[in-house]
Amino acid sequence: MMFTFVPLTMDLVDEIGAWDYEGFVEQVIMTPYYESYNGDGILKGPGGCDGYAALFDGKTVGLFEFTKKKDFLEIGLALKPEWIGRGFGETFIREGIAFGVPQYEGICSIILTVSVENEPAVTVYKKAGFSIVREEAGEVEMEKFIK
Repeated sequence: MMFTFVPLTMDLVDEIGAWDYEGFVEQVIMTPYYESYNGDGILKGPGGCDGYAALFDGKTVGLFEFTKKKDFLEIGLALKPEWIGRGFGETFIREGIAFGVPQYEGICSIILTVSVENEPAVTVYKKAGFSIVREEAGEVEMEKFIK
């Protein structure tokens, strides 16, 4: 494996929250982590997801989020801005899924949502085995079935 995944800590939440993106993606939304930590002391992300930092050579380079819903896993992910466009996306996605799926029982598929404007991300998701299942309100929902 190229990446190592570790549970988020407040230091990692601060680090990822400070990433500065150019273009239509302005930042990774870390507010739910702060709110959950301040509320009950547990780090939970958007929708109650479990968040993990992706490390490469001991440095934080990505974020992977998992939310179990029925028999599928909804994911959210982000690469550090300096890592975008360098050819790591497909490996990052595949390794994140390989890490996450075994942690949750009964998973048949993976779902994600991405802005229709983010054509490079849609292309990488397709390379990683995702298919578009719905497009509406400027967003594309994609799904990958687990073997």
